[in-house]
Amino acid sequence: MDQEQLQDDPLIQEFLVESSELLDHAVQDLVVLESAPAEPETLNRIFRALHTIKGTSGFLGFDDMVRLSHRAEDVLNDLRKGAYIASPHIVDLLLKVADLLRTMLGDISAKRSGTYDSAPLVSELEAIHAQTAEPQNAPTLAGAEPTPQEAAPASEAGAVEQTPPAPAKEAAAPPPAAPVKDAPAAAAAKAASTNDAPASMRVDVAKLDNLINMVGELALERNRLLQLSRNVEAQDLTLAELGEQLSHSTTRLSFITEELQAAGLKTRMLPIDTVFRRLPRIVRDLSRQLGKEVDLQIQGGETELDRIMAEQLGDPLIHLIRNSMDHGIEMPDARVASGKPRAGTIRVEARTEGDHIVVVISDDGAGIDPERVGRKAVEKGIVSAEQLRGMERREILDLIFLPGFSTRDAASDVSGRGVGMDVVGTNLKKVNGSVELESAPGRGTSVTLKLPLTMVIFPVLFVQVGGETYGLPMRSVVETLRVSSQQIHHVEGRDVLHANGRTFPLVRLHQILSVSGKEQWEQGSSKAVIAALGSRRVALLVDRLVGEEATVIKPLSSFFGRCPGMAGATISGDGRVRLLLDLAALVGMASSSHRAAAEMAHV
Repeated sequence: MDQEQLQDDPLIQEFLVESSELLDHAVQDLVVLESAPAEPETLNRIFRALHTIKGTSGFLGFDDMVRLSHRAEDVLNDLRKGAYIASPHIVDLLLKVADLLRTMLGDISAKRSGTYDSAPLVSELEAIHAQTAEPQNAPTLAGAEPTPQEAAPASEAGAVEQTPPAPAKEAAAPPPAAPVKDAPAAAAAKAASTNDAPASMRVDVAKLDNLINMVGELALERNRLLQLSRNVEAQDLTLAELGEQLSHSTTRLSFITEELQAAGLKTRMLPIDTVFRRLPRIVRDLSRQLGKEVDLQIQGGETELDRIMAEQLGDPLIHLIRNSMDHGIEMPDARVASGKPRAGTIRVEARTEGDHIVVVISDDGAGIDPERVGRKAVEKGIVSAEQLRGMERREILDLIFLPGFSTRDAASDVSGRGVGMDVVGTNLKKVNGSVELESAPGRGTSVTLKLPLTMVIFPVLFVQVGGETYGLPMRSVVETLRVSSQQIHHVEGRDVLHANGRTFPLVRLHQILSVSGKEQWEQGSSKAVIAALGSRRVALLVDRLVGEEATVIKPLSSFFGRCPGMAGATISGDGRVRLLLDLAALVGMASSSHRAAAEMAHV
């Protein structure tokens, strides 16, 4: 089989998926191993992962992977026998092996030939292994199963046993992340993005069985409709009988369609742990580079989300962790001086709230000073001093999500370029998610990411503005109100809506969207949609509520260029194309318009 045919073989795809999973678990276990160097189960899991990767890559002819993983396996085998302990230096080398193996997997997935300078790494591993003169009766750690390599000298790629792909259950679930402490300074890895995984995923058999069952139900209902059509052609039914059977079939078809949609979407769901499992490595490396002590706590890894959401969540999480490590967590001596524990704490938690996934990243570090953020924003020309005076505390903190913004005077290897938080905001907008920041100087920072469970099908509220109809994501709609012009007031240069004892900032969609026509006050009232953006509530003034539909949202083609305030498009029940509004962008546009108007008023 030539290289091109090999690349397209289904076995390669299985190898890529399984090896990627094994590496993820192995890296997480290596971080744990550093704080528990002689823990047998951890060593055995790492050894099995490398052994499986080595054997399968040898079977498929990927010699570079075989050579590298085999040398790492030798060292791991020594560790299992108790020949020496897993020092930070050895863990560093094994992590570098994992990084290089991941690079090789990426090249295989992309069907490109890579050149790898693995010789220095292999030499270091061989030197460590050569220091061990293994006695014939060397003790083996409890639970460590012997392998053919233990009874034979190290072999090169051509002599490695050819092991078929191991079953998925061999990749044991990793234990909870352990605290990362007392790590000496070392260079941190610019961590790999979660977006480089193979374009395939494992699906629980039970989910597939449920999907097939619903397809069978759909086929039965199709047969029923075909028989009904034949009865109509044969004029065997009265009009009343036809109406009754059509009503029954339509109800049944609607139920099956909804169940089929749910079953199909569940096949795309995967535990958020697939994103979380790389965080311990990042914290471990940055702790050593920055000279800080950090306890990483992860909860809710079993929470499931759509694969697309997982892909978009990877980079924001990495940037938020890096920011917490660099900007938030103080140096150990400074923490002790301020009455805090020597080791800082970063907590990552995921949970489901209705049809949303909520991920909270918090730390007990120095927090963010709004006054400093404001000064930096004025220095960088992002806002004027006049604009800053009219901004609320939350608006000032949100400035850190703008491109190019950083409170650092000079960029470091970790942060300071004004890119990270911009990535967080941009990726969340891509999936109609939201981000909310809370911080108390001296006490810490908490960032809440809120994402829809899926990007495929979700309910939309259609509203009419002027002569146009737009969609609003129902997950952001809190309530709808009938309001009169007497309930709208102008306070400090801003429109607000006062209703039911509450006051909301008001966004006039006619003005923001530049839609012809005026608000329809001729009958004494109009409609307002109260929408949620994190913990904030805003009122959107519309002419009419059209109705709610569960629909499929598609992104706008690049042919249309940049469309501010639009999150995508869909086809409504009447067959017409409708635009979906981006609430966060619209509110931002309204705020910018208000600040510009206020600035002009002072000129």
